[in-house]
Amino acid sequence: MNILLTSVGRRSYLVNYFQEALGDRGKVVGANMFSDAAGMFASDIAVVTPPSSSNEYVPFLLDICHKYDIQLLSSLHDLDVFMLSQQKTILEEAGVRHTLPSAEWGRLALDKFSCNEMLKKAGVPTPWTSTNLQHVQEAIRDGIIAYPLMVKARTGFGSLGLKICHDEGELNAAFHTAAEAVLASGAGDFLALPDDSLVIVQPLITGREVCLGIANDLEGDYQAHFACEVHAMRAGESDIATSVERGPFSSLAMSFSKMTRHPGIWGVDCLDDNGTYRVIDVNPRFTGDYPFHHLSGANIPAALVAWAEGRTPDSSCFDFHPGIKGYKDLTPRCA
Repeated sequence: MNILLTSVGRRSYLVNYFQEALGDRGKVVGANMFSDAAGMFASDIAVVTPPSSSNEYVPFLLDICHKYDIQLLSSLHDLDVFMLSQQKTILEEAGVRHTLPSAEWGRLALDKFSCNEMLKKAGVPTPWTSTNLQHVQEAIRDGIIAYPLMVKARTGFGSLGLKICHDEGELNAAFHTAAEAVLASGAGDFLALPDDSLVIVQPLITGREVCLGIANDLEGDYQAHFACEVHAMRAGESDIATSVERGPFSSLAMSFSKMTRHPGIWGVDCLDDNGTYRVIDVNPRFTGDYPFHHLSGANIPAALVAWAEGRTPDSSCFDFHPGIKGYKDLTPRCA
């Protein structure tokens, strides 16, 4: 069987994980709109695609799936996930299995404010959040929130628009700068949000950050979850992390799995707010945290290959050992 990783970008390690899982039974096809990317160089077959926002994108992917007999498609980028989730029935009708979210969760995961509201209604702890500067200022005056505050893009990925503010002057400047960053990036265009609702403001939470990996099978049934504490970030994703006991997060992980019924693995980022872990981000795909779960014993690529082949994964795919510290290295290689 062959596997297609779309928007593969720099995630060469995921290409390698899938290659190891497949062995000599298949190939990894990497797809990306730019050819010069680490994931493309690592792939067995590399295909340059139109942008995911193009009307030609999904038909192009269907051609790739037919040409290379793709048995499983997994997207590795937020905007790509969103676009494909809105048209995944086309893939399903063509017989392509995938790890894409529902259209609703594809939208919610890209829209941090709407996702926050959805999780809050479901009883999941989240930070106080607003997209309205006047509302924020009123909440400060009423003592509901206090500086320092965090400003960031409502849509997008990485650390777009991120700024910590300690007073009203910094807040006003950061709010408008973040809005301009969203407009310049084009991230807001995917959801057609009004120009005055592109930024979110939240109280700064300084507790430890724990990133969960919540794994379901291809039918959406819970299989396992993993947890790591993030020590350092680079380019908007985890750079150094240590695996931690996953027991304290079991209730959240299983509730989340039941709520989303997602195929594959999702990343859920949480911050410790005086003993309460609040969800700050949901990523419906392999995230930059996954390598740390993999180093700690997990092997979700192997599990996905097994499910796609109609087999039961080896139980070792869901192994996990706390206390494993890992880092991402930059290793020059010949292309």
